[in-house]
Amino acid sequence: MAKRRRMIKLIILLIEVVIVAVLIVGMVFVKNLGLYNQVGLNNINKNELNEETLASFSGYTTIALFGLDNREFGELDTGLSDVIMIVSINNDTKDIKLVSVYRDTYLDVGPEGEKSFNKANSAYAFGGPERAVSMLNKNLDLDIDSYITFDFYSVAEAVDIMGGVTVEITSEAELEELNRVIDETNWYLDRESPLIDSLGEHTLDGVQAVSYARIRKLEGGDYKRAQRQRIILSKMMEKAKDANLVTLNKLIKTVMPDIQSDLSEADLISMARVMVGYDFDDSRGFPFERTTRTLPSAGSSVIPCDLETNVGELHEYLYEVEDYEPSDTVQTYSDIIVERSGCTVDSAEDDQFNEGDDFSGNAPESLPAEGETGDGEDTGESDGENDDGE
Repeated sequence: MAKRRRMIKLIILLIEVVIVAVLIVGMVFVKNLGLYNQVGLNNINKNELNEETLASFSGYTTIALFGLDNREFGELDTGLSDVIMIVSINNDTKDIKLVSVYRDTYLDVGPEGEKSFNKANSAYAFGGPERAVSMLNKNLDLDIDSYITFDFYSVAEAVDIMGGVTVEITSEAELEELNRVIDETNWYLDRESPLIDSLGEHTLDGVQAVSYARIRKLEGGDYKRAQRQRIILSKMMEKAKDANLVTLNKLIKTVMPDIQSDLSEADLISMARVMVGYDFDDSRGFPFERTTRTLPSAGSSVIPCDLETNVGELHEYLYEVEDYEPSDTVQTYSDIIVERSGCTVDSAEDDQFNEGDDFSGNAPESLPAEGETGDGEDTGESDGENDDGE
């Protein structure tokens, strides 16, 4: 038995060495062609956190993921981030936890030194990845300084290279809406992906997978859509984990030019080694306790009930910290949100996805100018959808 365990460890080590070698070759190829979009973060805002909180981050790698809905592929410096995710990797156990921050969550998205509350997805549009990462740090007491940004095209490309992802279509309504969005996504990406013809499990190609992650006009609304996004990402991570060397190399050379990150080639190679043995542990949506309200400056928004309570739960979930006490900044934000929305802990809705809420009717033709109301607030219903609310 001991000999067998040593043999398994040796095999895993050899696999890691070979994968790292392939990644190095792939990254050199991409870098030499000038295709890798490495854009650093120069001015990230963070709260003043005590030593105990900073110590709780030790042993974890935390990265922000942003998915842009720009409809202009390759434009990753700005845009509404309709996908906002926090990835927490336990470097010791190699467990990964994933949190979707609902794009319509009412938070402080302002620049350094200014409070400006609006939907979370507007932070990227108003200040790129620096302001979006700062938004997560300030509102959630996090210490993130790394990000990866992608768009529809890069996700579709990655799924196709990995041979598709398998999901289950569970209702006629979901099937009908999926096919509608497939038609729309085909138009955006200039593809001809087929429609899905039945319920049950299907291996989705790139366009179909992106379309599945974009479904919104169904029961559960944006909450359910965020869950679908996490499903697709987790399936992609599982496929990447089991991919052969040829597929990994193709993935690097094809997809790397279509993403933007502050991570260096060495960082990405180091992460890839971790991914060889990782376990996708769990995923959730944030805020955990929430309701919806229509607010004058932001439109229909997801309200944390309350922010202080939700941040405490977030730290317990991501970093296994019990009885976390949020910073003074988060407590101040929490009081502001309660005052403006009227929502307290007792306001949280019991159902998982706020069934019946309609998030589809608040899409602007374009992003409003920041500070348009003259009261220091970002304005407009900046939910990042096109004119029909999709």
